Amino acid sequence: MNARRILAVAALSAVLPALVQAQALPPAKDLIQKWATAVNAAGWKGHKSARTTASFDMPAMGMSAKMESAQMFSPAMQVSKIDLPGMGEMRQGFDGTTSWSMNPMQGPSIMPKEMVAAQKEDADPDNYSRMSPAIVSSETIEKTKLNDTDCFKVKHTWKSGRVSHDCFSQADGMIVWSQVKTATPMGEFDVVTTYGAYKDFGGVKRATTTTVEQGGQQFIITLQTWEWDVVDASEFGLPPEIKALVEKKP
Repeated sequence: MNARRILAVAALSAVLPALVQAQALPPAKDLIQKWATAVNAAGWKGHKSARTTASFDMPAMGMSAKMESAQMFSPAMQVSKIDLPGMGEMRQGFDGTTSWSMNPMQGPSIMPKEMVAAQKEDADPDNYSRMSPAIVSSETIEKTKLNDTDCFKVKHTWKSGRVSHDCFSQADGMIVWSQVKTATPMGEFDVVTTYGAYKDFGGVKRATTTTVEQGGQQFIITLQTWEWDVVDASEFGLPPEIKALVEKKP
């Protein structure tokens, strides 16, 4: 074998494993379609709002709290509160224009304008399907093991410019792991979420247990109830403390 052929074979050997892996990976659109069908992600359509209750646990602090969330679908708005024993309420919301938060430690705060686009995307109920128009592209990037599950990792690029990842179980197509960078009043954090024990809530299959790791902390959210169309639009009004901050903005 001459030198040119040896170089050609060497070059092929270097790229062949990557080519074989790429060919073996299922298209992201197929993984997403299987997921959306399995969980009935479009089940929210025909409803105007939803309310959920959950337990919110912080193992490192030995603390357990009650969590309640409400969401309006059109226009897309959301609000949530966590009642921390002995500390008070942590609240956050988005009224379609302003994204805000309040807690006993930092007080009231609002997110800067450049971060509102991502908040609008988060409030869209169609995001659960991973077929939202807010996602401009999705691609399968690797086969891996996360949350003790063999899965296919998919990269999503959003209109707002952010990038997120999901890992779809090879066994049943469920999303078992997600990652995204999230803006908060304390800065930008890498948020890793694992999902387990999927169960039907109001005709849509959702993870009963959601474990969130952010900024070196771990939170475990256990979904308890889900109700459709029991939310009033007045619940999304800005608290007086937040209104005062909005009025002060230049």
